[in-house]
Amino acid sequence: MNNRFVSHIKFTVKLGCVEDFLKAQSRADTDPLFSYLKTFTIQTEENAFVVTNIYDEIDQVMSTQDKALAWLDEIEPLHVTTENESRTEAWLGTITQGRCEIVPC
Repeated sequence: MNNRFVSHIKFTVKLGCVEDFLKAQSRADTDPLFSYLKTFTIQTEENAFVVTNIYDEIDQVMSTQDKALAWLDEIEPLHVTTENESRTEAWLGTITQGRCEIVPC
């Protein structure tokens, strides 16, 4: 298995802001900088979403960092912050096991 990287980012959105969050996410999904990403979003609660991004190499993670942080700044008014005042919860790692390919939705 090649060394793909995966990030899982949990967003908790203020009540009443779900539609605005989904619209902002749609705009980000059409940004050419993110065009190589395999990505999907699940809604885990009424106002909570987990975005999963799959990167083919670590350079892709690094090249999207500034743009992703700028997008996060743009939608900050929509977020509920965590206890430590973070806007998201996030995990990044290499894929260690798997048996399927992501198919575009």
